[in-house]
Amino acid sequence: MHKKSCPIDFSQVPSWKMYLRGFLRIIILINAVYHVFLGEFFFGFLALLALTILLVPRFFTKNRICVIPVDMEILFLIVIFFELIVADAYSFYSLVPYYDKFMHFLVSFIVGLLGMMIIYTFYALGKLQASSGVMFALIVLITMGLGAGLEMVEYFYDQALYPLIGHYLPTGLTQGSMIASPLADTMEDLFVDTLGGILGAAIGIILIKREERKGKELEIIDELEALASENDNQKE
Repeated sequence: MHKKSCPIDFSQVPSWKMYLRGFLRIIILINAVYHVFLGEFFFGFLALLALTILLVPRFFTKNRICVIPVDMEILFLIVIFFELIVADAYSFYSLVPYYDKFMHFLVSFIVGLLGMMIIYTFYALGKLQASSGVMFALIVLITMGLGAGLEMVEYFYDQALYPLIGHYLPTGLTQGSMIASPLADTMEDLFVDTLGGILGAAIGIILIKREERKGKELEIIDELEALASENDNQKE
């Protein structure tokens, strides 16, 4: 059995990405600590937990993932900031009419983009045989499915769980909005999820093809390949 090591060399990562990652970590940490002690404890705690998972993935993945690729972590940090801090802790869902649509688009866009990077990594490692069109369609369908699954979870929470535990949590009802009925809001969310997934997957393909024409690979794909190869070695 091989000793677990982290194969990613962060010294090769552009400095602006490292600074951006550090800036996002600090902003989330400050806001999360503030809300734990002075604001919405529940959402501040969730933000701290999410930040900890990104910083110490070894512990939460039983040593399977030793580090999160920088590009992937930056995207996760963006979601944590806009969802748990801005949307929930600062109540933007209630204050800004279309903020929920922004979040649906942002999350589905990132899912589509990262999904394309991950599935292309499997292709580059020879673990998947598919054309770019098939990969694109698969990621879009997965994004749509995740969006539909989230709406089902929201419906279940509102109808079954909220009457029992809603008064203990600061979440409120999850379906509907200040400008739309629950049904209209759900359908609009699904359309926005689909649009975000399409754009995210399309930009992922564009970035991949652009680097291929240069005879290179995107940094995030290099990092994912290194992690995947390391995990394969651990199984031998």
